[in-house]
Amino acid sequence: MKKNEILSWVVYAAMLGIAIGVGLGVIRPLSEAAGSLMNPILLLIIALIVGVIGNAIFIELGHIIGAKIGGYNIYSVNILFFCFAKNKDTNKMSFSFRSFDGLTGETLVYPKDVEKNKPQAMVYMPLVFFLIEAIVLGVLIGVFKGVSAETNPNAVSWDMFCTTILTVGAIFYFYMIFPASLDNKNDGYLLTILTNRTNRIAYNQLLLGNYQVAMGLPVEEIEVYDVVTDFTYNVNDITFYRRLEEGKIDEAIAIAEKAILSEQTLSDRLYREAVCQKLSLLLLKENKEEGEKAYKEMSIEAKKYASLMGSAPALRAHLLISGLLDKSYQETIRALDASDRIIRKAPSGKQKIEEKLILEALSIIAKANPDWDFSAYNLEEKKEEEVASDKEENSSNENKE
Repeated sequence: MKKNEILSWVVYAAMLGIAIGVGLGVIRPLSEAAGSLMNPILLLIIALIVGVIGNAIFIELGHIIGAKIGGYNIYSVNILFFCFAKNKDTNKMSFSFRSFDGLTGETLVYPKDVEKNKPQAMVYMPLVFFLIEAIVLGVLIGVFKGVSAETNPNAVSWDMFCTTILTVGAIFYFYMIFPASLDNKNDGYLLTILTNRTNRIAYNQLLLGNYQVAMGLPVEEIEVYDVVTDFTYNVNDITFYRRLEEGKIDEAIAIAEKAILSEQTLSDRLYREAVCQKLSLLLLKENKEEGEKAYKEMSIEAKKYASLMGSAPALRAHLLISGLLDKSYQETIRALDASDRIIRKAPSGKQKIEEKLILEALSIIAKANPDWDFSAYNLEEKKEEEVASDKEENSSNENKE
């Protein structure tokens, strides 16, 4: 288990400890002494809901204001799966339900000037909101504690309500400001990598590249890092998908290999992702010998990661492993049935590329297994749709230019 996985568990344990400590030491006695305002359990549930939603909004509001202070443009705001994002076709913000990389939400931005814009305000502003929240709730808690139960029997209930909301906020912000890479995006880790100008420019290039990919715009060339960390993996990933879009499979494999060679500095999840990328691309090249070799070298954990199909690259790897190496029709169909759902979870700029790769994989598998029935997937129809979609996108890009 790598350092960031261990730290994630430590942070979750600390968050749980805070919740249990405050719950048993403060909130439980208050609930036992609560007045007749509402059933204490129901009031606690409402306070938890308000705490989660309210703090999630404050965190992203802080990110929004911080982005504006730092000189960034915003193209997506996601709070607990409720997402307002810029539509690449209409160039206007539209609503949808989407997944996100973060504890409670995610705000996506891009710099107006890669060299000048500074993202630090996006880290500090959520803390300003929590400070305001803590002051307001702290004052209210103090007022309610000073009110006699005889004068206002519901004062204890409101005390419990405010304490619960404040506890939820403290737990969330503890995660957000923890100064290390965790299993979800957090602001504390961002501060650790923005300690010098070089990293700040690289981070801005990453933000700009992600925006260009999401909007279907030409992506500027970005440096490919030889030493890969969780941060530089995401920077390399932009060029990786650009090479896939250009059909330069060998160059994409070379980028994946840089991540594989950096196993010691990369989280387990991203290392396994890179292994899945390389294996699937070797098989897409119909290089079965190299693919079989890579498959034999895969760890049990990497094979399990692929079989769980938690990401588009893992899905692609499991589909090709099942169809070409394991010769499992049942697992191949399972992967195909899950493909639409899993690809929709991928960043919007990668979805079309992943769809095209899955289509290519299905074509190769069908050729290798002529007796397998794929009639339910309308392979020829999908090819025609792909060609029509490519023509439409090319026309749209020409109009943009």
